[in-house]
Amino acid sequence: MHRSVEEVEVLLRARGLSLTPQRRAIVRCLSEHGGHWTVAAVLERVTGEFPLASRATVYSTVALLRDLGVIAALPALAGELRFDADPDPHQHFVCLRCGQIEDLPAGWFPIALPAEAKPTFQVQRFRVVAEGVCSNCTQAP
Repeated sequence: MHRSVEEVEVLLRARGLSLTPQRRAIVRCLSEHGGHWTVAAVLERVTGEFPLASRATVYSTVALLRDLGVIAALPALAGELRFDADPDPHQHFVCLRCGQIEDLPAGWFPIALPAEAKPTFQVQRFRVVAEGVCSNCTQAP
């Protein structure tokens, strides 16, 4: 995550919201661990500090952080919605064997609407997910 806990707190306060202890623990978890994670994984990490933290609290907090542009939602990969600690545009590679998700630079796989296309819609972003077998799985027996 590109923003510190303090920066997220400023964003929340600007919208009249507070950084509750549970939200702070969730933001700290995302900030410290980065990567691509499910709500269940965040809940598992946070319940060590807040045993009564609920799935609903994690869902509402990550939805709020997504709406603030602090994190990004990924399309459901391997059947589970995941969130990305890097909200900036980039692409992904997913290993079909182990499920590892790797960030790739934006534009690594160039994509654009054909010049002759006359769409009746406005594209806001492309989400590219390449699938294959990672180097660890390729080398595994």
